[in-house]
Amino acid sequence: MGSPGRTIEGARPGASAEGWRGPTRGAGARLLGLITPLARPLTAGLFALVVYLIRAGLARTGFEQTDYAYFNYLADAFLHGQLHLRLPPRNEGDLVFYADRLYLYWPPFPAVVLLPLVALFGVGVTDIAYTAVFGALCVALTAWLLAALDESGVAPLAAERRALLVLTVAFGSVVLILAPVGTVWFTAQLIGFGCVLLATIAALRGRGPWGYFLVGLALACALTTRMSLLFNGVWLAYYLLRRDWGLLAGARAWRAAWGLAPVLAGIGALAWYNWARFGSPAETGLDWHAVNPFFREEFERYGVFNLHYLGTNLRHQFWSYPVLAPLEEQKWLGGGLFWMTPLLLGAPWALWRRWREPLIWTLVLSCLLVYIPIGLLMGTGWVTFGPRYLLDLMVPLLVLTAIGIRRWPLALIAALAAISCLTYGIGSRLWLLAF
Repeated sequence: MGSPGRTIEGARPGASAEGWRGPTRGAGARLLGLITPLARPLTAGLFALVVYLIRAGLARTGFEQTDYAYFNYLADAFLHGQLHLRLPPRNEGDLVFYADRLYLYWPPFPAVVLLPLVALFGVGVTDIAYTAVFGALCVALTAWLLAALDESGVAPLAAERRALLVLTVAFGSVVLILAPVGTVWFTAQLIGFGCVLLATIAALRGRGPWGYFLVGLALACALTTRMSLLFNGVWLAYYLLRRDWGLLAGARAWRAAWGLAPVLAGIGALAWYNWARFGSPAETGLDWHAVNPFFREEFERYGVFNLHYLGTNLRHQFWSYPVLAPLEEQKWLGGGLFWMTPLLLGAPWALWRRWREPLIWTLVLSCLLVYIPIGLLMGTGWVTFGPRYLLDLMVPLLVLTAIGIRRWPLALIAALAAISCLTYGIGSRLWLLAF
């Protein structure tokens, strides 16, 4: 069994193996030259932030706080030493009403992140602005991840290929829809995405027990944002243990303990949080939350998680194509992942070409495990344009894609990136008109 950190097809780590570039003359070469700086994390993050802020400013309400900035109110509650909301939000939809108190059913880490902002500016701080910042940070971390994959030899890619992948994540994926809009749902998804990106970067670049600890810490933060994100750690655990297989068993066990400690602490903290609110470590409050009328009939019949929802979720997350639907016919239930972001077809291509490698299968397994609760969950990520719940498995998908597109013609990669950006550009416009 080869090491998961080995170079691909003989490429040395950091070599930025390019595969066949394809034609890059004239205007195409100049355009590629403008895009290539997006391979640098700082450039990518700042450019994304400018675009997201401009897009947010075009909305009817501008940078006014949304009605669903619930993490602001939870942070305020924490600052006042309580777990239930001290102040009622303007809109109480999707909150938990229990024992005459208001709670959030979402895990609390995003509220912890917002503690300094709320302490300084109060609960009125706009979630539009800070969610745009979180989205831009995710774009910067994506560029950093791709550089780390290149340097480690896991997925060597030239800078222009990495830049096209960054461009796709920033403007050709559901990140473009989430980042400029705010709301509790979108804020949580972007923070969770960022935590998984940090965990993956720490695994690729970190060394020794401290590296394992940072991976575990980032995964603990992801877990306490969106619980299923923990399954992103499956392939990271394989990568780390296989990379360090040459160490003595005691040294491997010590490093594994450093990685597990923050994860176990996060699980314990979440269990205590649930027990302190609802009397059970496994109770999140979903049974008492104010369900949107759109879902109420199914909720009362099937509950929150049920195999009944799987067919609907698969259809709206992998098959439907809402781009061509008129505004008045938009259901805002998602959209097919590979139709809307076709550059991610590099992921199944990697599986097809390298199916014998354990690293590939651990990446696939991570995606499947993350998807299980998504597939069984009531709702498809409504209301949004694009399959927003699938952002939870974007990191292993990106790693597979980076592996898969290494030898694709550069012109093909650029064309698929352009289709992705056009698709979500249309979606952002539709969203702007509708909301």
